[in-house]
Amino acid sequence: MGAGDSFWNKITAERISRRRALQMAAVGGSAAGAIAIVGCGGSSSKDKTPAAGTTPGAGKTPAAGKTAAGEGTPKPGGTLHGTVSLVLGKDPHKAATFLTHALASYSYSRLLRFKTVVGELPQEQWYTTEMELAAKVENPDPLTYIFTLRDDVKWHNLPPVNGRKLTGDDVVYSFDRYRSISPNKGNMSFVDTVTAVGQVVTFKLKEPFGLFLNRIASFQDLWIMPKEFIESSEKASEDGMLGSGPFIFDKFTPSVEMSWKKNPDYFEKDSAGSPLPYIDGVNLAIITDQNQVLSQFAAGSLDTISVPPTLLDSTKSQSPSAIFDGAPRNILSMMIFEPDSYTTAKAPFNDERVRQGLSMAINRDALLKRVTPEGGLWPNMPINGGFGKSWWLDPQGSDIGAAGKYYKYDVAEAKKLLSAGGFTDGFEVPMHFASTVYTTIVPYYPIVKDGLTALFQQVGIKVKEVPEEYGSYISTTFTGKFDGMAFSLESVFSDIAAYWQNMFNAKDAGGGRNHSSVSDPDLQANIKKMLAAQSVEEIRKQNFELQKYTSQKMYYVPVVTPVEFAARSAKLKGALNTTGPTTYALGTEGALKSWFSA
Repeated sequence: MGAGDSFWNKITAERISRRRALQMAAVGGSAAGAIAIVGCGGSSSKDKTPAAGTTPGAGKTPAAGKTAAGEGTPKPGGTLHGTVSLVLGKDPHKAATFLTHALASYSYSRLLRFKTVVGELPQEQWYTTEMELAAKVENPDPLTYIFTLRDDVKWHNLPPVNGRKLTGDDVVYSFDRYRSISPNKGNMSFVDTVTAVGQVVTFKLKEPFGLFLNRIASFQDLWIMPKEFIESSEKASEDGMLGSGPFIFDKFTPSVEMSWKKNPDYFEKDSAGSPLPYIDGVNLAIITDQNQVLSQFAAGSLDTISVPPTLLDSTKSQSPSAIFDGAPRNILSMMIFEPDSYTTAKAPFNDERVRQGLSMAINRDALLKRVTPEGGLWPNMPINGGFGKSWWLDPQGSDIGAAGKYYKYDVAEAKKLLSAGGFTDGFEVPMHFASTVYTTIVPYYPIVKDGLTALFQQVGIKVKEVPEEYGSYISTTFTGKFDGMAFSLESVFSDIAAYWQNMFNAKDAGGGRNHSSVSDPDLQANIKKMLAAQSVEEIRKQNFELQKYTSQKMYYVPVVTPVEFAARSAKLKGALNTTGPTTYALGTEGALKSWFSA
């Protein structure tokens, strides 16, 4: 049994008792370091999902109002207090970062969302969607999806929409705007047209795409926004939020706080007919000092927080009654290489032996021990642990095949590979990294970066560090305008196909996050097969083959996936501090059904 299997077996066992989850659970998502308020998603008892098995994204909705065993009957009232380290924008169509999507989720809604159940790992639930704005979904043929919208959804009762009914035209407008301006628009490149007649919206695809419903439910993509609000001023969508979600945007004080109040006209109710959300509002304090976060949590000023592994022991001692829970971290640390490596065969990284040698120079076990007392997951490149065990091949196991050797730490073999690639004496190379933001929301980032510099030195690779402010670094890496290599973080996508499509396809084929301009026709053809697959098992099969292939090629070199934790007050019920789409969609899948006991 490999280390990865052992880790996952522990997770399974520990979820039986959530109070024991602290012993090994990992909080996923880079968003966890920024915002940690997550709960069980809910839907009206009137909603009906497509029949389970009709498409990979279709599934049955759990009973509305369901809470974790022993949590009792939900009670209305109270304000949920959490934290956010950085506010980078409020318009989800304009944003590439998860930070904006997480914040926007309180105010905006999607056609579908992911089903989440308190007490279960959400990653393995991603291929089950449930209704949000949609009341019915039909899939009469592989290229056609028809959404019938709920009739009872109103925009927030604020000018310029003033509580009017949400219609199919709003969906068409939102899609057209998303397709025009979103940095993630490649995620919907397979859609041909979107039209509406009244409350019926029809999507016509250019080609079959088996995970279409997952993509529609994605936290990165189609948030529905009102035209009047967007066009009311040039900065309306950046200065505020106005949607149909469970919370109405209240105020934003830079460097201080951001808050929402309950939407009294929200359309969803629980199974007993009680209005949702239960709580009266949400307040996110903007705090960059993690020690301050922990002290406020201990004092009861915060209801839920993320906990860096280096501060786990102190958090446990300061807050002994807190509940800790989570799942594998939804972020992947990796080395990426300048686009010229693949587009013009520029040395040294155009040679896969050099990239393989770089990987074998990384002592991943040592790095994990430096950043977390509880261990962590080995890197699950080319996907990360956040997708769940059933989706990744253990790099230490046998299923990954011969490529598994490139994940081993072996200085002698690393030098041999570098020599075979023409660099017997090593080489000097710039390494770009973010000198701000990551150091706050992902505290292990600078520790791992420093460790990599030392490890590469052992095999003759002299690293010239190039620090960049976060905004500049994101621009540098997203546009591919860097030389040498970069130590990068990549957050999870809503479905496995979105990851492959974004990271490895050519830019004109939806590769919006193909930072290194990887160009491999065989790889792209196999990704296309995955996109067309009509069953989860076929998608999983294609995913495994892609992992084997890219582990051999090492187009990106994975580093580590540390463990991080989240903590919540014992009084906060119906909440799950965890990873995946729930973290990124806190409003609808999170705070919607959170509540406080006495």
